[in-house]
Amino acid sequence: MKGHHTPVSPLSPVRLALSGERFGAVYALVGDRESVRRVADQLVVEQTIEFPRDLVPDDDIQREVIAHIERLDEVGDGAFELEVSFAVELAGGLLSQLLNVLFGNISMVAGVRLVDVALPASLLANFAGPRNGIEGLRRLFDRETGPLLATALKPMGTPVGDLAGFAFDLAANGIDLIKEDHSFATQPFLPFADRVPVLAEAVRRGADVRGAPAVFLPALNVAHEDVESSIDLCIEAGAGGVLVLPGLGGHDTMRWIAGNTPDDFVIQAHPAFLGSFVTSPDSGIAHEVLFGVFPRLAGADMSIFPNFGGRFSFSRDACSRIAERCRSPLGNLRAVWPAPAGGMSVEKVGATLEFYGPDTTLLIGGELYRGSIEEQVKRMVDAALEGQ
Repeated sequence: MKGHHTPVSPLSPVRLALSGERFGAVYALVGDRESVRRVADQLVVEQTIEFPRDLVPDDDIQREVIAHIERLDEVGDGAFELEVSFAVELAGGLLSQLLNVLFGNISMVAGVRLVDVALPASLLANFAGPRNGIEGLRRLFDRETGPLLATALKPMGTPVGDLAGFAFDLAANGIDLIKEDHSFATQPFLPFADRVPVLAEAVRRGADVRGAPAVFLPALNVAHEDVESSIDLCIEAGAGGVLVLPGLGGHDTMRWIAGNTPDDFVIQAHPAFLGSFVTSPDSGIAHEVLFGVFPRLAGADMSIFPNFGGRFSFSRDACSRIAERCRSPLGNLRAVWPAPAGGMSVEKVGATLEFYGPDTTLLIGGELYRGSIEEQVKRMVDAALEGQ
């Protein structure tokens, strides 16, 4: 045909040693069928080769490296569901690359939401997952049933001596997990290296008085080059775990911590900086994937997320789905503790347990400081026992 020409490409056909095994992802798309089909065609290229498809020969790159569209279904007025599969080799056995393949460049396209993932055993085998999870922390705290009780040391700017007093009272009266607020970093008025030994000792003394384990978890909000030395400091000081902010420090940093700390070291995942992934109904990542699946892959024992009815906008349904993916089968990875938080109070303990069930961490922060910490913690303990 006049004016028609075949694109000239510098590429030669290649054959790759591929297993034929694939992992899957489901995306929710919005628009009319024509525009959605364009996005689907963009996604399979954007998330793999990011290269003009018409310049790729009919080879293994064209047939296997570029993602496959398995189905594109209309599920509502202007709403579509796209199922895509990728060759397992594209992830390279790395968590960061897996996340990149699932939602890298396409995260910058409006109207695309990652809503589910299906990972085969061969891919999951690259990730050790949580060291403890639900089962391990039940052993650590000698708690056969019922929830774990958690809180946060607050507020930023409080002198370390006062924080130590809070930590002692919290541990002595029944709190299992005492984390620092995620805003604690290494501010000049509260340096990481100065406060961690003091607070770890306060929690240890409180646990001795109570006669039951309590774990102190510093906020690991430090420069990347200081991560390893900060972990060493936490272990030497007797902190039993850390609070990790994967939205800031990276999911793979959390995975590294899980693989390079003692077996009973507890890792909490905090949702800071991740909220914009879930606040739009049409774009981003589904709550249960971001706060259920990803923390498990990265080795968290506990995933903190905003509870419904608090000061954030998570719905009952979203919270239910997060908890379900924290605990449902995922290859051989251990189930993890959902930790609903954000505006929690003692008065909500019973309803929270009824909604989430006993394999839940109850995380109440600022409300425990309203009046006597000792009395508030005892009320929390009693409410948790009553709600079992």
